[in-house]
Amino acid sequence: MIDFERIYRHGDVILFKLKEDDKRASQNAIKKMDNLVLEEGEVTGHAHRLSGSIEVLEENLSERQILFRIEKNALLTHEEHDRMVLDRGVYLKVSQVEYDPFSNMIHWIRD
Repeated sequence: MIDFERIYRHGDVILFKLKEDDKRASQNAIKKMDNLVLEEGEVTGHAHRLSGSIEVLEENLSERQILFRIEKNALLTHEEHDRMVLDRGVYLKVSQVEYDPFSNMIHWIRD
């Protein structure tokens, strides 16, 4: 279960802002960067890009999840969505899925 204080949605990307007392918030960074692509569209080539002072804490590529820390405000952009400013904090990025009852399969939503 995710202990969060707020949820953000940016197209098919969902961000959970974790509470400050979440144990994952105190992890050391595995990468530090100024730009991070959270999700890239396979059809359009568009991407959800985050710009700012970012520290990646965990990556789970098979689940398409990224846990990251923003030290100051960061800007989230995409070619087809409004810009979004994210405050300082720790976020968990997950990708939206859909269930197909006819095939009994879960599929990732893709741009």
